Amino acid sequence: MAVVEPTSLALLTCQRSADRSGATWQAVLEPLTNLRMVVSDQAKGIAAGIAGAAIAQGRDTAGRPPINHGLDVFHTAQEAQRTLRRPWRVAIAACDAVDQADAKVADAKRVGRDARTVAGAARVAREQAQACLADLERQHVAWQRARAALTMFRPDGTLNDREHAEGEIQAARVDLTGRDWQKARNALTDPRAVTFLDRMHQRLREAVPDDGLRAACERRWWLRHHRPEANVPAADCSIDGWLDEVIRNRELNPVEQAAYDRVAAVFRTTVRASSAVEGINSVLRMHQGRHRQMTQGMLDLKRLYWNCRRPHTGRRRGKSPYELLGVALPSTNFWTLLAHPPRLPQTLSN
Repeated sequence: MAVVEPTSLALLTCQRSADRSGATWQAVLEPLTNLRMVVSDQAKGIAAGIAGAAIAQGRDTAGRPPINHGLDVFHTAQEAQRTLRRPWRVAIAACDAVDQADAKVADAKRVGRDARTVAGAARVAREQAQACLADLERQHVAWQRARAALTMFRPDGTLNDREHAEGEIQAARVDLTGRDWQKARNALTDPRAVTFLDRMHQRLREAVPDDGLRAACERRWWLRHHRPEANVPAADCSIDGWLDEVIRNRELNPVEQAAYDRVAAVFRTTVRASSAVEGINSVLRMHQGRHRQMTQGMLDLKRLYWNCRRPHTGRRRGKSPYELLGVALPSTNFWTLLAHPPRLPQTLSN
């Protein structure tokens, strides 16, 4: 079990445990008194651990902010892609059957045999293939609609919210039928699936209380990050298009720039998936694949190395997770830290 701080990608704890029960997760989460948001899969153990940690920290009685719990979009998408493989394989097999049936028709005509029987079989195979392709397209389009509901913005650039997202998911569920889709449907319809939207709206209101200024900053961020530069001829320019160009490119005064920076910081740190934890797991699985055993000491070493490593690419390049967290250390070099007194590991754990 691992806990990662998403802004810095710092691995806070990596524990080898006998189980993943609620009590075990509570013991891990309870010391994190400033915890505001948890993103996980649908495991019941971590949900119980979050609830237990909130009660132990007195969040329900002391007026402290609650711990928001959101579902991981990564696992939902992974399950949907797994489910889509079956109709995809069925459609491919049906298309192969059409090719084989057409080949039999061609062979019969080439040698002068009566091709009516094989032609009938080819027609049936073609109809079955068309039905399979239509079924695949129906499921794929429905999933893409549900997946779009799990994003921060709608396709038109409007900020997404819980009401719109849940409406889109309910509409998509109509075509996501059958037992194969049960797990993905459960994840999509879970209220925690769009908790990140509630948290995002709350943080945006706290960052920029003025509704008009906040809306302009949100629009500017979307135009700069999700809409490509467009060279529209003057004759085709609408008022909305001209206004978007002004919002995207105009120079901001200091107050507007500060508000925009705060809004941009909220969007950059809105977490929808546990990709950081999955990145850690991929490293640990490679070790397990070679050595078949993972001790707690090895996990601690890997945690130290991860937190001291400076990425070469991305927006965190050049700074280690410990540096981004503001942890004061004698050095950020992994080997240098290993040579320090034994009390250092305990300091890093705290």
